[in-house]
Amino acid sequence: MKKVVKILLIVISILFLACLVSIWISYNWLTVSDFTVASSKISEPFRMVLISDLHDHQFGRNNEKLAEKIQEQAPDLIIIDGDMINEDSENADTAVEVVRALKEIAPVCYSYGNHEYAYMEAGHTDLRAELEEAGATVLNYRSIDFEVRSNPIRLGGLYEYGFESGMQSEEENERAVSYLEEYTDTDRYLIMCAHRPESFYPWDHADTWGINLVLSGHLHGGQVIIPGLGGLYNPLDGFFAEYDYGQYKLGDSDMIITRGLGSNPKILPRFNNPPEIAVVDVIPE
Repeated sequence: MKKVVKILLIVISILFLACLVSIWISYNWLTVSDFTVASSKISEPFRMVLISDLHDHQFGRNNEKLAEKIQEQAPDLIIIDGDMINEDSENADTAVEVVRALKEIAPVCYSYGNHEYAYMEAGHTDLRAELEEAGATVLNYRSIDFEVRSNPIRLGGLYEYGFESGMQSEEENERAVSYLEEYTDTDRYLIMCAHRPESFYPWDHADTWGINLVLSGHLHGGQVIIPGLGGLYNPLDGFFAEYDYGQYKLGDSDMIITRGLGSNPKILPRFNNPPEIAVVDVIPE
């Protein structure tokens, strides 16, 4: 009997240690995931790096390890897709430091997540000015036109729903629709930074608007990844939902959802879910 108990304790100890190791890896072992999207609007391949959901985490001093890993990918454009800080952060130093480091690599565009919104609502009204001073182009109901390796691109940012969801006010619906009408009035390749993927994936609304590529985060890969089953939980769709992380087709539109780099410490820890740098290669069709 004593031998059985001893074996059981050893097994439990090994499992407990394995859980601790997986949690540590899920916050500290930077990984790179490669995605490819093709479009007839593209004449020359270009590369973007997409990061999201850092939640004030640090990969080395001032996130220097994160910056080094991103530099290795040789991007033409860097997209920061929100929740780089927490709603209760004392300041935005983490996000600002990341922007300052990354602007030396490639142009940086920053789109807000729910934590940036909550942070500003708590009285930190200078966030946009800080990010822009650090070198980012802030995309919040804002679009910019530019050329990336001779390709005409329009990049936009929208946190709210791109359709009447019943989850936002009539004024918010009208504002979102008005912005999207202006944003989509172009022949350029359309990239939308939408922190919450559910802003566009229900009923293929990205395709309805004619958006070529939606870049999202927010879901943390389902927070816990179960081998063979995927992410544990999507806040909108529940357990083991279709949308958790990776690449999706929404009609003729593409969507990439990054697992992100961290998580809010107030929720379930990430598990079997290493932090992700998403590399997106856009190529001619």
